[in-house]
Amino acid sequence: MVEVEKVLKNTVKKGKVKIGAKQTKQAVNSGSAQLIVISSNCPYKIEISDLAKEKKIPIYYSDSNSINLGYTCGKSFAVSVFAVLDDGGSKILNLIKNK
Repeated sequence: MVEVEKVLKNTVKKGKVKIGAKQTKQAVNSGSAQLIVISSNCPYKIEISDLAKEKKIPIYYSDSNSINLGYTCGKSFAVSVFAVLDDGGSKILNLIKNK
């Protein structure tokens, strides 16, 4: 779990992400999302999950709530969902696929 959190933080810091439900949906629909990360209490969990599965985009369901996910990502606000557009060399996709 700690390793995943560390990689998530590096991905947000060095890579390119879209934070929030609206931007995540746009990234999924445009095909630019490589991975979707969803917090345990995301109010749009089902809607975004269905959309991502339809587009065959991998999903990581975090055990953290949105406040803790925001903290993990180095943000001072709650993050319920975000799309990874570029992993910034963090190899998050390999780590998530191994889980």
